[in-house]
Amino acid sequence: MKKSLVAVGVIVALGVVWTGAAWYTGKQLEGRMAEMIGNANAELNRASPEAGLTLSYQDYHRGLFHSSMQLVVKPTAGAQSALLKPDQSIVLAETIDHGPFPFAQLKKFNLIPSMASIRTVLVNNPTTKPLFDITKGQS
Repeated sequence: MKKSLVAVGVIVALGVVWTGAAWYTGKQLEGRMAEMIGNANAELNRASPEAGLTLSYQDYHRGLFHSSMQLVVKPTAGAQSALLKPDQSIVLAETIDHGPFPFAQLKKFNLIPSMASIRTVLVNNPTTKPLFDITKGQS
């Protein structure tokens, strides 16, 4: 009886620690999202200033073990973009599994700790509709 009680206690403690760590990494990601998007925009402007594109995010929803958001690629205001017209945007739906052991990585038996694992899906909108037509609705 004592060994089984210890085993149950260890499992419960590991579950509490994992849940707390997932919550903490999700909180850290949410707090740094604006900074990371700013860094991505700076790198995009440095590497390809003629692209005239800007990244932003919207609809950020943080959960305990995962978060979701939309990453939006749109033309920079006042700049000429050869890739997108002023009224166009490309939207990517992001599902972020929080670390230290994200569920998406555990499903693949990847047991290396990481801050997060992200799954990206292209959203079907008027700009990307021709791509979805070619692929018969697949992202």
